[in-house]
Amino acid sequence: MNPSYLLVLLGVVMVSYSGPLVKGGLLAGANPVTVATLRMLFSFLLLTPVMLWRRGGQAAPILSVKKMTRRQWLWSLAASLCLALHYLTWMTSLDSTSTFASVALVCTQPLFVAALSGVVLHEHMPRRAVPGAVVALVGAILIGMSSLTGLSGDVAGDLLALAGAACMAGHWLCSRYARRTVEALPYTYLVYGQTALLLALMAPLTGGFQLTPASLWYILGLAAGSTLLGHLLFTVALGRVSATVVSFALLGEPVGAMLWSMLMFGEIPTPLLLLGGAVVLAGLGLYSWGSLQRAPEK
Repeated sequence: MNPSYLLVLLGVVMVSYSGPLVKGGLLAGANPVTVATLRMLFSFLLLTPVMLWRRGGQAAPILSVKKMTRRQWLWSLAASLCLALHYLTWMTSLDSTSTFASVALVCTQPLFVAALSGVVLHEHMPRRAVPGAVVALVGAILIGMSSLTGLSGDVAGDLLALAGAACMAGHWLCSRYARRTVEALPYTYLVYGQTALLLALMAPLTGGFQLTPASLWYILGLAAGSTLLGHLLFTVALGRVSATVVSFALLGEPVGAMLWSMLMFGEIPTPLLLLGGAVVLAGLGLYSWGSLQRAPEK
């Protein structure tokens, strides 16, 4: 097997335990705003030595942020605000719905990107991707129906997960404008720091900081494992495999989250929830495939 595919597989494993670790932190006594703030802050601090390291006499990577214009910096702030709201809504959803449902619904962010792009940028969804979007929507409805039974959470948690997906879509669209003259890693470092600051400012309005020694370990695992190592592995893999492989591999995140939750918390998905999640993933797969197909040139 190509070693690059092993990197992708390990990346999926590291990213997929994000949801279970968040839930573990919440069950251990932390609240969503604390988990989100410290996750971003620890990620920011762990990246700092890399950003300040001068290799071979070259300038430190952080200095490339100076290339950003004022307009781009404002777009980066908007991207950071969207990311902060994503974490707040999604992590709060884990308080009231199953991990599998929450992660499956928040993974619908590509559909929100397409919808927002159509409204804001007039970039319409490719026709071949429409069936996949419809299938994913049917899956989301099935998850909602499962929540209505009261066996796998409640509808409010599902709606919060969808709100988290919409906020993440806003983050990607804002980053598209902000990241025109700055490399990915320095920009990510900037956004992590700004997001941590914005979340800290939101804390008094969202329950204040609540942290226990037990929950701190979950948050450290999030920062070092899911946020840095998981995404870093995907970045490395993208230099060796196609973006298509990574995109489809990420569809395994909800499955991994479900398995981690079964092992860590004994969360067993109901048949209807399992069906809904499977339909969402199938729809996202069809949507991704349709988006990647090029219409024949006239």
